Amino acid sequence: MISQNLMSFPNPVCDQSPTYIPFETTTRYCVRLRKFGLVACLSLSDRPKSISNLQWLHYDDEGSIIFEKIVLQDEYYIARAERRIFELNSDDIIVKAAGNEKNRLRIVELGSGTATKTGILLQAALKYQRGPINYFPIDVSTTALHEAQSNLKCLVPDVCVMPQVKNYATDDFVLPSFDGCTLVIYIGVSIGNSSKEEAKSILHHVYEQLKAEDVLLLSVDMCHDPSVLLSAYNDKNGVVADFQFNVLRRLNREFGYNFDLDQFRYQSVWNEHNCSVEQHLQSLCSQQVKCIDQFGEKTLHFDKGETINMIDSYKFSIEDINMLLNITGFIIEHIWNDEHKWITVILARKLSLKP
Repeated sequence: MISQNLMSFPNPVCDQSPTYIPFETTTRYCVRLRKFGLVACLSLSDRPKSISNLQWLHYDDEGSIIFEKIVLQDEYYIARAERRIFELNSDDIIVKAAGNEKNRLRIVELGSGTATKTGILLQAALKYQRGPINYFPIDVSTTALHEAQSNLKCLVPDVCVMPQVKNYATDDFVLPSFDGCTLVIYIGVSIGNSSKEEAKSILHHVYEQLKAEDVLLLSVDMCHDPSVLLSAYNDKNGVVADFQFNVLRRLNREFGYNFDLDQFRYQSVWNEHNCSVEQHLQSLCSQQVKCIDQFGEKTLHFDKGETINMIDSYKFSIEDINMLLNITGFIIEHIWNDEHKWITVILARKLSLKP
């Protein structure tokens, strides 16, 4: 049996002892990497070609760095609107999360990245709790978690940051027993990067790991003006495009593909029926790309004009999100919006029994 290594983060925020993160051995990682490569090759063999169900491909260390640049673009209103909601309502969010019993809180964040907005909520939680608070950021990028820990050490030194390198969609949290309320944060409108079925699976996975009365803080991008929505994924600096091209670079580097990036171009498309922004890479010529499947090397053919659907960014109505939460065992308790009602932040509590 392969033992599990532990990766140490030096100088954790809470004290001077090391913070440990479960991390797979090289052997097991290589096995998983090969499996992922096979899944990607299978997806790219289909017509139409799509890897929108493999969003983890976007978030290697380089992808995480590029994403942090996306949120700074003028066109990307999502991060600014969400941050403004937290700045105006963080105290209210924390008080309502604690509930009528005024429970002690600990915070778990799914896909935390560098936790740039989370500090606002942690400051409010410290003020409410008047004592140390435990924060568990979960992300697939070790680099992003290191940066999150460094940022929070300066901003909220009384927060004990305990990062975990995990895929939150499939891996369980590693949390000690706790007699207070666990607040799970799933922000950055990340739920919209999953299909409806995948979103159900993620929220069900969260539900199964919480006790009754624990809470979920979820942000969603609402279905509104398509021109505004498309602009957010078509910044003039081409950062969103680079985020998608980085997936091809990763496939070349880690999975043995030989994509010629110069022979593809980025495009985003509004899908009215699904209320989603589809992000594609379009082949500029008829070409062959090498990949590896279970039988060895394989050739993928691309016609001129053929696209790879890289990711779908789904937008919601309040009825959509209410239904999604209800069928996964949560009930909405409170809603906050930005001034345009483009972004909605939702506090939902776990039900004892699913409907």
